[in-house]
Amino acid sequence: MNSIFLAPNFNSIPTDLKKHYWGVWKAEPREGKPDKFNKAPRCPTTGRKIGANQPEKFGTFDEAKTAYESGSYTGVGVLLNGTGIVGVDIDDYADVFTLRPEVKLWVQEAIKQGVYCEKSPSGKGLRLFMIGKLPANGRKSAGLEIYDNRRFLTVTGHVVLSDEVA
Repeated sequence: MNSIFLAPNFNSIPTDLKKHYWGVWKAEPREGKPDKFNKAPRCPTTGRKIGANQPEKFGTFDEAKTAYESGSYTGVGVLLNGTGIVGVDIDDYADVFTLRPEVKLWVQEAIKQGVYCEKSPSGKGLRLFMIGKLPANGRKSAGLEIYDNRRFLTVTGHVVLSDEVA
């Protein structure tokens, strides 16, 4: 557990998201980038690093929660593996919303329509999770990333409402 990252609020994570593959992660500083951290997934039962192409090595939500609560990990996350969940990752959302106001409007509308939105572990980004399927393995453009397969996304449970998207 690390004070610069939000601790998971497990009770706020949607039940449908809890049904998927889960892992834990440790914040590992990136070489040459002291403000950036790698969040590689780890198996919640063994602690070993695992790839997003290895769903069989991930665990359940409860296993990830238990592993996190042991105090050995920085957070938890879910594996998107083509099972109908799309994850949107917006790094430094305040900057993205300034440069691309249409993204802010889309996020506000998505939340109003019932899409789950939360703060990223740093508190500076947003994650949205919804039901859907992308035509390819993902899209990335100017601070906005969209995935539905072979991607581990951190989850905090710190819910964001549409009127909180500033």
